[in-house]
Amino acid sequence: MRLSGVIGQPRAVAQLEAEAAAGRLAHAYMFVGPAGVGRGTLAQALFMALNCERPAEGMACGACGSCRRALAGGHEDLIVLAPPSQAASSQIKVEALREAIRATVFAPFGGGWRMILIRRAEHLNPASANALLKTLEEPPPKNILVLTVQDAQELLPTLVSRCRKVSLRPLAAELIAAELERRGEEPDAARLKAGLAAGSLGRALELDAEQMRAGLSAWLGHLSGQGQALEDWAFAEEQVGAFRGAAALDREGLCRALDLLALHFRDQAVRTAGREELALLPAGVGLDLEAACAGFGGVRRAQGEILANAAPELALVVMIERLRQGAEN
Repeated sequence: MRLSGVIGQPRAVAQLEAEAAAGRLAHAYMFVGPAGVGRGTLAQALFMALNCERPAEGMACGACGSCRRALAGGHEDLIVLAPPSQAASSQIKVEALREAIRATVFAPFGGGWRMILIRRAEHLNPASANALLKTLEEPPPKNILVLTVQDAQELLPTLVSRCRKVSLRPLAAELIAAELERRGEEPDAARLKAGLAAGSLGRALELDAEQMRAGLSAWLGHLSGQGQALEDWAFAEEQVGAFRGAAALDREGLCRALDLLALHFRDQAVRTAGREELALLPAGVGLDLEAACAGFGGVRRAQGEILANAAPELALVVMIERLRQGAEN
């Protein structure tokens, strides 16, 4: 059995293929890695390989009834659980988990394997986690449970000990850019998104290149101004306001938005150092190496302060002042 369609995870793919070839597939797996690096894709590839009706050279054909239903998200033997929203407080409720587990009483409908895929398993609440434990202790035949999680330490140790771990790594920027181009993205936009994706294809797919360029233009335009305190505060409030929800401030989202400004200074530095080929943004106003490095450090410092619960508007105003001073020195 071979897995197909998984990008940039050769070790994880090799582990699962070897275990399948030796007849040693586990009843429960924990796919560990950052969001957007292919944890769900790997689970789907494993399910398709196990259930394909017409495998070609050991790989799922992608065209049989089982493969088509799996790709469309409608396979009767692929049960997917996930928290109802992206909010940090969102939970996978015990009722949904118990309903999925009840299906394991019966043999898989297709006569092959059933998979219960629990996405973002760190959102299992205590009741859900305890309900899952019993199934992991007495796994029904022809059923595989897959939990995806960013960090195994976010799960109960008793859950972790009952799952076989498969580690996934951040993707290389070159792989992400190539995949984006394959999906129709322009090369320059693909390189920019890949450079800001932090190894996550999922994050790259969510980025809007034009929106990012407009945001960077607004930042650079403001930094080139005269530096009136009230104008700086109003600008900071505008930037922070885009990430204020009804319940709380999305500090991580705000910091991710600042990544583009950090990239601007990073590109200035690599160009000054004679490494034009490493730059991801069009050439802007030239800065010397010291000023570019200081600008990059200033943005990163503000990001750290925001994540440490500093008042975000104040952190941005202080950052703006530091960046202007660095450009003048």
